[in-house]
Amino acid sequence: MEWLRRVVSEILERGDDPVVLSTGKTPSGPIHIGSERELFMCDSMRRLLEEKGKRVRLLFIVDSFDPFKSVPAGLQVPESFKEHIGKPLCDVPDPFGECHNSYAEHFAEEFLEVQDKLGVSPEVIYAHQLYTREEMKNAIRTVLRKLELLQEIRSRYVFAPEEGSQEWVPVMVVCERCGMLAPKIAGEVHPNRISSFNLDEDLVEYRCNACGYEGSIEISKGRIKLSWRVDWAAKWSIFKVTCEPAGKDHCVKGGAYDMGLEVSQRIFGYRGPIKVPYEWLTLEGKAMKTHKGITFTPAEWLSVAPPEVMRYMILSVDPMRHISFSPLKIPDLVDSFDRLERIYFDAEASSEAEDPEELKLLYKMCLVDGVPDSLPARLPYRFAVFYVQLIPLLGYERVLEKSIMMAAKTYRRSSLSREEISNVMLRLTMAMNWVEKYAPERWKFSITEELLPEAASKLTDSQRNFLSRLAATFESKEWDEQELQNYVFTLARDMGLTPQEAFKAVYLALLGREYGPRLAPLLLALEKKWVVERLMRASSLTA
Repeated sequence: MEWLRRVVSEILERGDDPVVLSTGKTPSGPIHIGSERELFMCDSMRRLLEEKGKRVRLLFIVDSFDPFKSVPAGLQVPESFKEHIGKPLCDVPDPFGECHNSYAEHFAEEFLEVQDKLGVSPEVIYAHQLYTREEMKNAIRTVLRKLELLQEIRSRYVFAPEEGSQEWVPVMVVCERCGMLAPKIAGEVHPNRISSFNLDEDLVEYRCNACGYEGSIEISKGRIKLSWRVDWAAKWSIFKVTCEPAGKDHCVKGGAYDMGLEVSQRIFGYRGPIKVPYEWLTLEGKAMKTHKGITFTPAEWLSVAPPEVMRYMILSVDPMRHISFSPLKIPDLVDSFDRLERIYFDAEASSEAEDPEELKLLYKMCLVDGVPDSLPARLPYRFAVFYVQLIPLLGYERVLEKSIMMAAKTYRRSSLSREEISNVMLRLTMAMNWVEKYAPERWKFSITEELLPEAASKLTDSQRNFLSRLAATFESKEWDEQELQNYVFTLARDMGLTPQEAFKAVYLALLGREYGPRLAPLLLALEKKWVVERLMRASSLTA
């Protein structure tokens, strides 16, 4: 986590007291886990800074005053809901009834209510409320007073030949008659920018692009908003932000972040925050976009995996490296985090390529409730995935019993604590959700008491002999996963079978099909006596 140490060192050199870390999101629809990257980055900075005795504020700004630009793909709303496009998000009704005060609040709170479970407790600021405060009113007045300088700054960052630099005014008004802020006309967003202003009288004039209303309104009383690049810099100056991570697109040289820094310094008189860029977190290779309905929310994650594992997935990767996420990776991610935990407690050695001290810092940054007093025994997720699919055959109580035994065996325990048993039960629930929602077909299976005749008829004599030998050896001792997996390969080779032929034989005998999940965990998840009897019955049948 070299990046974390470097940024924290730079923050300490600034000498801010308190240190203010900021992030935020426009609640234009369901907020996806990609937004957790900057939150987890800021939270890790906070933890390290507080360890060094610094006072820290962690802000999360909900950009609820941004205009509603489109109905996200997949959001089921009446056709009439499109009438709200162009209004501030805080004025758009909750699409799911009256569970929240607005569209903005619904999706913001859906995201924020799980943050505590993820180990993050930010100070939440709603932008539409911020814009009623005197600090923001003064920021608007400052922008208008220094408009020519702002236009000159903007001309060096934004190429807009169709719009002369002297015509651009980064101040827009919510129409007093129709409530529009930035209506969409012929597919293009047209903000209600002010047409003139008089700071002596504290007035601005505007014309609504939706209904044509023309009027003037006092800055102190009107619902007036700054354009986003200027709005960003204004918030930095108001909250004296020390550091704010941002996506790589904003952080390129001469991009939005650089313009924001210059605006912050030359317009608002504040030096601006430390820029920390980060790469995207994609879903199945696609950029997560709320308006396109390409999302995977924190709540969805928590239904299938522990919060610490989401932190691990994000924080184990340098911010400038892309993270390609797929729900298919959940089992490996969970088991990788369990390995990290064992390394922290010196129950497993790190590889030569790994720095043990860096891994221990990473582990601490991943935790939600602090470091446990001792290494917790956990059920490997890949085994949980197999066990939950045995519930129809064995019943839940027997599956739970076997799961507890597997966790105890994995961690060399004679028994588990009550808390560890609760964790095993939670992991079974998460694995069940994962199997139902995301597991690929090769991971799914169902086992019946009776051997399927159609499947048995496909076995060759060589495969039946292989099953007989495997059954006898499997019964003879206790196995661990890797040892058993290696033995199947070795036995197949010794008996003149390819690995594919050997594995196919076992899958046909157990599952009635030619493919299945990783074999060793499947065999170990089943009752040994049952496996032996099943393999022997399959080996004795003739085509």
